[in-house]
Amino acid sequence: MSRNSAQKAPDTPSQILRLLEQEYPSAQSVTITETSKSWIYITAQFVFKLKKQVRDDLQDLTSLRARHDNTLTEIDLNRRLAPQIYLGAIRVAENADGGLCLGGPGHTRDWLVKMKRLPASRMLDVLMAKHETEPAVMLPVMDRLTTELVAFYRDAPATNLRAEELTTILQDQQEMNRATLLHPQFAALHARFNVVFTAYETMFDRFFSQLVTRAEAGWIRECHGDLRPEHICLSDPPVVFDCLEFNRNLRLVDPFSEIMFLGLECDLLGAEWIKPYLIKALETGLQNWPDPELLRFYEVIHALLRARLCLAHLLVPKPRKPKKWMPLGLRYLEVAERALL
Repeated sequence: MSRNSAQKAPDTPSQILRLLEQEYPSAQSVTITETSKSWIYITAQFVFKLKKQVRDDLQDLTSLRARHDNTLTEIDLNRRLAPQIYLGAIRVAENADGGLCLGGPGHTRDWLVKMKRLPASRMLDVLMAKHETEPAVMLPVMDRLTTELVAFYRDAPATNLRAEELTTILQDQQEMNRATLLHPQFAALHARFNVVFTAYETMFDRFFSQLVTRAEAGWIRECHGDLRPEHICLSDPPVVFDCLEFNRNLRLVDPFSEIMFLGLECDLLGAEWIKPYLIKALETGLQNWPDPELLRFYEVIHALLRARLCLAHLLVPKPRKPKKWMPLGLRYLEVAERALL
């Protein structure tokens, strides 16, 4: 985002940009970008995240207290896998003349997550986009990554919820999938979507007993929740960051479900060898694995979720990158169709 674009942002983000430019002067100026829920400030050495004052079906960040809680939760959870990256919460204070300062006197205007900057060139999605993920080159660092993930999953706390309680989370997500994909704006695709939804229900009934087995064996655990290539830096050592922080229930998954999600994303980016590699690494490391057909069901769950999230971008008044979301959403839908139909 250009500096001119940043100046059009809401007042607090623009003020924080100027403040950080003063705090971190360098040859490389502070840059600012945004996600649907955050403003991201990037300096030469650090990254700062400011939560937006937004509300949706899953999260309400409109109050300062909620943003503070979310900031601390994000730091706490991400220190499980990236303790050296998440440096702390920085209070943004407003002084008497309305100016802002970091951690000084005055009342609290907002909070920032402070992180160490990771090398963008080593992000897994960037490497795949550059076709730099050939197995012969990547296996040593992927071995280190999977060693960390296996240890994380082995020690992750298992939920005390029973399978019938856990499935209410899946059912709620499926209701959200239906509400979004069957929105009137996508009426031309409703027949196609309904075929997929019907097939999903059949598959769900078929695999419910296996979900019960996995839950009873203690393999539904509090995981990362958003294990995508853009959240993995293949530095030395590898770093996994930016977990799903706002809803613990959505982090309660089978580790193999999370790996299928990462594998799905890698498939779409052209590195199809990564998914079977990840599955084998977890089987070897955890010495416990689900039926291969259940893995296919896990992939369907994630494909439909991602299809929904893509199309949901088109339902806001001024979507960012509007031409991106429908083609990408349909790619995810095609993954589900291949598994279901």
